[in-house]
Amino acid sequence: MVKCPFCGYDSSEEGFKLLRKPWKFRFYTVKRIECPKCHGVFNYYYGVSPRSNKVSVFVIRVRPRKR
Repeated sequence: MVKCPFCGYDSSEEGFKLLRKPWKFRFYTVKRIECPKCHGVFNYYYGVSPRSNKVSVFVIRVRPRKR
């Protein structure tokens, strides 16, 4: 499940619009996605830590909501 950092909309990855193809950053796979509810754009990072073998997921805001 992915949660929008702007409005709190919660859905699976398929519920969000993918704005570019995913890329790798260290051990993370990064997707730039747009919220269908508020149109906020953010990067969704996910991956498995090589040290502890734990799943790590976080988001970074890229562009505020369109008004």
